[in-house]
Amino acid sequence: MSPPATCKASEGPIYVEATMPPKPASCIIGIDVGGTNTDSVILQNDKVLACYKTPTTPDIQEGVERAIAAVVQEADIQSHHVASVKIGTTQFVNAVLEQDSSKLDKVAIVRLCGPYSRGSPPFVDFPPKLRALMEGHYGYVDGGYQVDGSLILPLNVDQLKEQASIIKSKSIRSVVVIGIYSPSNPTQEEDARKILGTELGPGYDISCSYAVGRLGFLERENASILNASLRRFARHVIDGFRYAVQKLGRCKLYITLNDGTLSKASTAAEYPVRCFSSGPTNSARGAALLAKVETSDMSDEREILVVDVGGTTTDICALLKTGYPRQSAAFVKIAGVRTNFTIPDVRSIALGGGSLVRTKGDQTSVGPDSVGAKLEKEGISFGGQTLTATDLVSKDALAQENIPSKIRSSALLEIQRALEEAIDIVKTKQGDAKVILVGGGSIIIPGKIAGVGEVIRPKYLAVANAVGAAIGKISGAVDMTVVPGARTIDQEIESAKALAIERCVAAGGNSKTIEVVEVDAVPVSYVTNGATRLLVRVVGDLLEGYEETHSSPDSPVNSDAFETLSISPLRKIYTDESSATTKGSSYEIAEHIDINSYRPRIEGDFWYLSELDLQFLQDGTGVLGVGSCGEPYPAYVACLLALRNGEDITIRRQDTLPDDAVVLVAGFMGSPTVYLERIPGLNEVTDAMKGVMQTAGMSKFDAVIPNEIGGMNAFEALLAAHRFNKSALDSDLVARAYPKVWQTVRCLEDIPIAPAAVADGVGNTMMFPNPRDNLHAEDLMRDACTDLGSLSGMCVNPVHGIEAKTLPKNSFSHAWMIGRSIALSRSLKKDPVTSLLESEHGVLLFTGKIISVTRHVAEGFTRGSVLLEAFSENHTSCSTSSNSDPVTSLLVDFENENLSAILQTPGQHDRVLAVCPDLITFLDKANGAPLGISDYKYGLRVSVIALRAPPMWTTKRGLEMGGPKAFGLDMEYQGVSVGDYEEPKSVWEMFRGGK
Repeated sequence: MSPPATCKASEGPIYVEATMPPKPASCIIGIDVGGTNTDSVILQNDKVLACYKTPTTPDIQEGVERAIAAVVQEADIQSHHVASVKIGTTQFVNAVLEQDSSKLDKVAIVRLCGPYSRGSPPFVDFPPKLRALMEGHYGYVDGGYQVDGSLILPLNVDQLKEQASIIKSKSIRSVVVIGIYSPSNPTQEEDARKILGTELGPGYDISCSYAVGRLGFLERENASILNASLRRFARHVIDGFRYAVQKLGRCKLYITLNDGTLSKASTAAEYPVRCFSSGPTNSARGAALLAKVETSDMSDEREILVVDVGGTTTDICALLKTGYPRQSAAFVKIAGVRTNFTIPDVRSIALGGGSLVRTKGDQTSVGPDSVGAKLEKEGISFGGQTLTATDLVSKDALAQENIPSKIRSSALLEIQRALEEAIDIVKTKQGDAKVILVGGGSIIIPGKIAGVGEVIRPKYLAVANAVGAAIGKISGAVDMTVVPGARTIDQEIESAKALAIERCVAAGGNSKTIEVVEVDAVPVSYVTNGATRLLVRVVGDLLEGYEETHSSPDSPVNSDAFETLSISPLRKIYTDESSATTKGSSYEIAEHIDINSYRPRIEGDFWYLSELDLQFLQDGTGVLGVGSCGEPYPAYVACLLALRNGEDITIRRQDTLPDDAVVLVAGFMGSPTVYLERIPGLNEVTDAMKGVMQTAGMSKFDAVIPNEIGGMNAFEALLAAHRFNKSALDSDLVARAYPKVWQTVRCLEDIPIAPAAVADGVGNTMMFPNPRDNLHAEDLMRDACTDLGSLSGMCVNPVHGIEAKTLPKNSFSHAWMIGRSIALSRSLKKDPVTSLLESEHGVLLFTGKIISVTRHVAEGFTRGSVLLEAFSENHTSCSTSSNSDPVTSLLVDFENENLSAILQTPGQHDRVLAVCPDLITFLDKANGAPLGISDYKYGLRVSVIALRAPPMWTTKRGLEMGGPKAFGLDMEYQGVSVGDYEEPKSVWEMFRGGK
């Protein structure tokens, strides 16, 4: 793509004499270092004085030097008038994507966790090559906090010293300290860092996880590992930037972050993961400024989207009123590593100025591959032989003569179709949106787009990303869990705001301009003490004269000492998983596996699980969890480790179980939110099982079943059985998920919950041999669970074989088939939702976007509702819509699980589409991954489906215990119309003919 006329092309480096300014200047340089081009602009009072585009160079500083010098010359200003340089770069994330051993170091992990998390060690779920590059050592040390802030165990100094000795012996220089609930209280992490620093001595790089990621132990640890591995390389890159910037004199250097705000250069060198996705954010921020006049009408309620078209891909995101892009709602994978830091909610498609155009018969395709930076050599318009998207709109005579009109028109229609489909997915409001079009490849975009009422093409659109970097602000954030006591939740929120502001000011923010841009209070479910997770974020302007310089006057970056490091530009490879806006599945299906022909390993009455089976079960148990039960990822990692160690995890056939067999019921009680931070150890569930065996006078058992098949409890039953060298039975007690322990098919027959036990894995086991009744047992167990940190292993009244064969049929097999259906659809590029509904005889209730979520905790359970608005999937170039069209919405009530789905249409009576005990589940619109209520967040695009409840729950007794009246809903049950209920088949029936 040729630079626009307003930006000069590269003519080589221009050196500008550095002078010291008498006072802070008012000009700002913004730079975006991409894989193909390095863009730069100079702004003065938010006005663009000049811009420049140059190819990204193999070494670090040359391209930045050239961009700075040229744009200063173009603006015709003296270099000392530049007060600061703000740089956005993809070099750090590219180093991870490239898996370049010269840029990545091995990392040692020290967990402050006591007995917890030991079943799910670090690195297990890393891609093999990345794991080989990064895994150095991991160890466990006593420490960590409970959700209420109390200690799990005091920090053990002797154990820390032992870990330091091991790390030193392995010559590992990068170390990460991670403690349970450290984002709420970083004291132990900081103390451990100091102790390790003293023991290891100089030359070791020790970082704390609380400064890298949010709550979510494994995801925060993964982000910290990536960060620590990159630190050496990041410092080198930042030094290159410093060397380039110091030619301007005493000029401040900042690096842009994922959320569109700024970091000191020194801080960015310590936390490079914070910069991974700054590019899309900078484009959105720059677009907002460049189109400020056109979007200034506050009475215009249309949604604003930013469409950034590059050479290979197009990024689309929704712009908030604050001028920042909407942030992603769920975890994000970087190079196959699951993390949870904040990045913009961007939809990427394989469409750009260099996209290849091909014809096959009557079909014309555009992309997904692209000539990228070689456009001016290979494109037809430039004398090459390759037909690209740019050639379709080029006025060049070569292109006009050599492209048949039929191909041109069909290819342009394909571009329009792909763009309209992506825009419709991103939109969160009905009616026409307003689009700000930026990027060097934007000339390929048509003038009229379905679902878009206005397209704005601002001046300097080709360098919007550099403009966004130039206007970056300073931020401060807080992510912590609080328990109300002497102070109310409102007071805790105000305290969190004050802390966020304090952090913003410390980073260089102007206290007079700071505004709160995010406040989220999420009650922690299944706890009775009111614990609430608070997330607060503030932003403010950079304080004029704030002294964060590129180097101290007496220690400039020396060009002789600066070792040139080659950085190969990364050509962006498109995949269908490129969007970071979805809650992706926790795994990625290996391309070489043919899912359709895959068969589970069955030997007699036993099913030996594989890694692929575990992957299917993740999504399947999520669907049957109907919004609750917690993300099974930690238990999935523990199961994965067992398989990779050559151990067996097995499921036993249900219908051949001997009548006199004894089956224990195992799982977890407590908060799924706590489960993702206080990762289970090895003993919580097994200790509870031992407690029940002791109370019941039992010395042995034959199998294990989960209390419910949903989510983490299914996986924890697999692990518990494995740890006793037993099998899980292909059944459960519910055939779905319910919030109460007594909401099981056994309790429908008045079979008691007791004897029961809960345990915390630290040696505390509480047993309940004979409560008054099942309701009393629930109360006793729930209170004990809260006392044990709001999460405990659980075991209830054992089941004998003759009864076990009457329980819900083939529960694990059912979950496996659901997960297989979703995975097969992904592999075939089909809609997972459609395939799932066909295989499960389900009903699609609604497709739309979440526009609000309300939550509160009552008696330990999260009650609330989520409101969705519909969006059309069938926009065409000739379709029309109006802001005055009736907005159809869906209201879903939940109590840990989804309870009811009510269709709301203006001018009509509300209509109940589905209600419990039918299974109401949210699926990610993009890939069919099941979502839990903790995932529900504004802007998330979902399909809401319903599956017919098993017959035992639609009886009079079943509805009394699990129907709408059991949850205080004033409505009658009517089953979803999907024909007769079909009992799930077992894998033995499906793949062994019932043998």
